Amino acid sequence: MRRARIFCTGAVLAAGLMLGAAAWAGPVEEGRLCLRGVEGRPANLPRAFQLFSGAARKGDAQAAYYLGMMYQNGMAVARDLKAAARWLQFAADRQTPAAMYALAKLYLSGEGVKRDEQIARRWIEKAADLEYPEAVMAMAIGLRDGSMGFERNESLAETQMRFANRALKQTYPGM
Repeated sequence: MRRARIFCTGAVLAAGLMLGAAAWAGPVEEGRLCLRGVEGRPANLPRAFQLFSGAARKGDAQAAYYLGMMYQNGMAVARDLKAAARWLQFAADRQTPAAMYALAKLYLSGEGVKRDEQIARRWIEKAADLEYPEAVMAMAIGLRDGSMGFERNESLAETQMRFANRALKQTYPGM
């Protein structure tokens, strides 16, 4: 584990030289760098999991989102959809739009939680209200098709689809 810490710290230092002070944001930023790898260096998933776990347990919603996604996808940990749902719920309750959308998808599929289209719809709407592009698109599709707990409304679906297309062309900060 010592080697992993040295690697990620080195990755953070390298990224810090490229990105400036933003790379020194703390364990979540270091975890993101470890999750994705930096400058041709491979990802370090166990270290990312460790960083996100520690920060999430201290109440960091963004870390909880990443931790939930690691559980959902079995990254550096056994796939555990109930744990994924718990961490995504934690982050969603703290206004993290990506977590709201990921949690809605779990409710739609019934993975890790009891399948419930109405709860999924509420989370999609909340994330869409925060202009999370994928949620806006999902809401547009739900309105168009009358799915995901939405009543069919083609006019509103068309408006949402235009908004979603504009939003998807922009990058969403922090995710």
